[in-house]
Amino acid sequence: MNILEALDAALPEMPAKSARRSYPKLDPQVISKEHIEHGVPTVLAKMPGSDSFVRLTPEQWMLLELFDGERSYKDVAGLTEEMTGVAFTEEDVKEFAAFLQDQTDLFYRTPLEKNITLKQKLGAHRHKRKRFAFSDITDITLHRWPHADDYLTKIQPYVQFVYTTYFTLLTLLCFGVMVWMWAGKLGEIWYDSFRFYNFTEKGLWDLIEFWFLFGAMAFFHESAHGMTCKQFGGKVEKMEFLLMYFAPTFVCDVTQIWVMGDRKARLYTIIAGIWADLIICFLATTIWWTTAPGMWIHDFAYKVIMVSGIGVTLLNLNPLIKLDGYYMFSELIGEPDLKERSTLYVSEWVKKNLLSLPVEVEYVPRRRRFLYIMYALSSGIYSYLLIVLVVLFLYHVLRSYTPEFAWMPGLLVAYLMFKSRIWKLVRFMNDVYLDKKDRLKEWFTTTRIAVVSAVALLLFLTPLWPDFVQGRFVLEPARWAVIRAEVPGVVAQVLAAENQPVTPGTALVRLQNLQLESAAAQAEAVFREASARATNASLHYSDFGRAEREREETAERSGVLADQLAHLQLTSPIAGIVVTPRLQDLLGDYVGAGTQIAEIADLSTMIARIYIPEFGIRDVRIGTRARLQMPSRLVPLSGTLASIAPLSSEIDPGLSENAQLSGIVPPPFYVGSVNLANDGTLREGMTGRAKLFVRRRSPAEMMWRFARDLVQRRFW
Repeated sequence: MNILEALDAALPEMPAKSARRSYPKLDPQVISKEHIEHGVPTVLAKMPGSDSFVRLTPEQWMLLELFDGERSYKDVAGLTEEMTGVAFTEEDVKEFAAFLQDQTDLFYRTPLEKNITLKQKLGAHRHKRKRFAFSDITDITLHRWPHADDYLTKIQPYVQFVYTTYFTLLTLLCFGVMVWMWAGKLGEIWYDSFRFYNFTEKGLWDLIEFWFLFGAMAFFHESAHGMTCKQFGGKVEKMEFLLMYFAPTFVCDVTQIWVMGDRKARLYTIIAGIWADLIICFLATTIWWTTAPGMWIHDFAYKVIMVSGIGVTLLNLNPLIKLDGYYMFSELIGEPDLKERSTLYVSEWVKKNLLSLPVEVEYVPRRRRFLYIMYALSSGIYSYLLIVLVVLFLYHVLRSYTPEFAWMPGLLVAYLMFKSRIWKLVRFMNDVYLDKKDRLKEWFTTTRIAVVSAVALLLFLTPLWPDFVQGRFVLEPARWAVIRAEVPGVVAQVLAAENQPVTPGTALVRLQNLQLESAAAQAEAVFREASARATNASLHYSDFGRAEREREETAERSGVLADQLAHLQLTSPIAGIVVTPRLQDLLGDYVGAGTQIAEIADLSTMIARIYIPEFGIRDVRIGTRARLQMPSRLVPLSGTLASIAPLSSEIDPGLSENAQLSGIVPPPFYVGSVNLANDGTLREGMTGRAKLFVRRRSPAEMMWRFARDLVQRRFW
C-alpha cells in the first residue's frame, strides 16, 4: 500500500473544507519583517519550509496577526478598524483569509488538514505525471536535503573568521596576487576558460571528471550562500541537488534572508558564492603556478581554475538569467521579481494594445517602463537562445560519437525543452482565435472575401519573390607566387618571416654557393683579360679577329655565371604577404635547383571559388549578382560572377557533407569566381554559402517551373 492508498483509507470521502471547523489562526512559526520597497512600507512574511514569501501592507499584516483561531471574521474586522482606522467589512476579511488559506501556508493547519493537503498535492502530481513524463528537463531535481541547516550549523563555528574585516582584506590581496600570477598567460587562460566547455573534444573520462568537478564547485558555491544567510540571522531550509541543462549543480534555499535581512545582508549573501569560487580559484592558481608542468596536481589545479575562474564568474554575474547576477541586479535597482514582473507587463501590454484582448495591464511607473520592456525582451531572447545553444551543443557532442543517429536524441531534447512553451503558444493562439472568431466572421463579408481573394491571386501571379541558386564557396588569393631556387646553394640569410608584407623585388632569402661564386669570379677575370687583349690587338692591328672572338666567348660565359649568381638572392615578384610558415628554419639548409622556398599571396583582392551545382548552371550568367555569407561575419559580402569554368569538377571535400545514404550522390559542379576587395578580415581558406540571384519570380511560376522540370527530366 502506497501513501496515497493509506490516505484514502484513513480519510474516506472527506472533503477538504469539512476539516476546517474553527476560524483561521496565524501559524506561530511564521517569520516576518517590515521593509521599505520603492519608498513604501512592506511586510515580508514566510512560513519556514515553503518555497516563497508573501508581501503584505502593514495594515494587512496587522489584520493577519489578529487571526488567533478564536476570533470571528466580524471580530477581526472590528478590531482592525479600531487599531488602524481602516474600515474592513466582514466579507473583506473572509475574502482575505480565503485567499491566504488557498495560496499560502501562513495559517496554522492541524495534522488532519496537512494530510488532506498532502493527499491533494500528491493526487495532482500523480495526474500530472500521467500526462507528461517530464515537464521541463532544463531543471531536474535529483535529491533534496530538508535539514541542510543542521549541516551548516555544525561547521559555522569553524568558518566565522571568513566574515572578519581582516580576512576580507586578505582575500582582496589574494585576488590581486592571482591576477599577477595570470599576467603572463592571461590571454591563454581567457581562451581556455571557454574552450574547456567544448565537450566535442572530450572523451568519456573527461566528461565524467568534468561532471564531478563542476558538481563539487557548485556545492561549495551554494554552501557559501547558505553560510552567509545564517551569518545574518536567516536559516537554510533545504538544499537540492539537480541537473540544470544536464550540468550538475546544487541549490541552497536562502529565501529567509529576504525576509529577515536588509539590503546589505541580501547583497552579501548573493555575492558569497562568487567570492567562494574566487577563493578556490586563488588556491588552485597558487598550486598551478608553483608546481611543474606535467605533474598530475598541476593539470588538476588548472582544471579547477577553469571551473571556478573567469568563465563561471562571468556566467554567474549575467543578469539575464536567474543566477547570482540577476538577484544582485534586482537588489541594486530595488526591483524584486524583475523577470516575472517585466515579462508579465510586456506580455499583457502586447495582448491588450496589439491584439485587443480583454486583459488588464499592471500599472508600472513611467520611469520604469523602459527598463521593463528592455529587460523582458533581452532576457527572453537570451533564455531562448541559451536553450537553442544547449540543444545544438548536445547534438554536436552526440554527433562526435554517433554521427548517424545524433539527430534523434537532439530532436527529443529540443521537444522536451520547448514542450511547455509550445503548449503555451498553442493555448495563447486558441485564446486569440476564440476572442476574434466572431469579429472575423462579421468582417469577412462577400465583398471583402472577393477583395482578399483578388489580392491573394495578384500576389500569387506577381513576380515579387527572388529566386537564387545556392552553392558552397572557398576564398583564395587573387594573385599567388611560388618562389623556387633556380640554382643550388646553402641558405645563408633569411630576410623575411611569415605574415610579413613585401613589395615586388623585396629580398626574401640569400643563398651561398662557393663553387658558383668562384667560377663567376674566375670568368669575370678571364673576361677582363680577353677584353684587354682585344683592345691591344685593335691598337696594333695585330690578330684582332681571334682576340675579339675570345672576348665575346668569355663575355657570354661571364654573363651566364653572373646571372646564376644573381639568382642566389631570391626576391618577391609580386606585392603581398609571406604565407610560408617557419621560414627561418631554412637557415643553413642546402637546397637544390627547383626546391620551393616560399609562397607569396596578394590578399588585397580575394577570389571566391563558388561550386555551382549542375542543375543551377542554366540560370546563372557572367555578371550575376552574388551574396556570400561566412560564419565569421554577420553581414554578407556582395559581388558579381566574373567567370564560369567550361568543365565540371568535383567539389572540395572540405565543403561537402558526407552523405550517410548510398543513394544520395552529389551532383557535378561548375566553378564560378567572384572577385572581392579585402578589407583586412578575409583570409585564405574561409568558406561559406553563396546565393546567386537569378531573377524575381511569382509563386505560380515557381510551382509551374518545378512541375515542368519533374516531367521533362523523365519524359523528353
